[in-house]
Amino acid sequence: MSVAVMDHAAGHVTISHPSGTIAVPNDAVMRFTTPMWGFDGHVEFALLPAARRGVWWLIAVGEAPTTFVLADPFVVQAGYGIDINAAEREELQLENDSDALALVMLTLASSVGAPVTANFRAPLIFNLAKRLAKQVVNRDEAYSLSQPVDLTVYPNADDAHIEVSR
Repeated sequence: MSVAVMDHAAGHVTISHPSGTIAVPNDAVMRFTTPMWGFDGHVEFALLPAARRGVWWLIAVGEAPTTFVLADPFVVQAGYGIDINAAEREELQLENDSDALALVMLTLASSVGAPVTANFRAPLIFNLAKRLAKQVVNRDEAYSLSQPVDLTVYPNADDAHIEVSR
């Protein structure tokens, strides 16, 4: 079970996760303006860097232990495009493109030899300045819900680590 305790005085959120207890800075907690599809009870998530640059952990802050692996779509598909309409920009309070971070959700291989896949059709958009997020549907139907991705194209991040206490 994942339970979060807000400790604003210390400037962090403590998440009790099956992997252990994780202290997350408040500025890493993102609030979804509407829940992701299939996850109605979850709107707050900690966005944390993983051991590879461009790969992220998205860990639910709350009752259920929900964790996703996200990746920078532009690393594997340089020409990738996301069309965010005016209503979505307003919902995210996105005034500057430099505040935006787009990530795709990964599905890890369920068996040896099976590929890791990414959902390029419904990326997650983060407004890092306002700590808001939204899953959007890419209107370009050429993008796949399940595109194979080679994680080795993401370089190791020597400085990425998460402090977990048990």
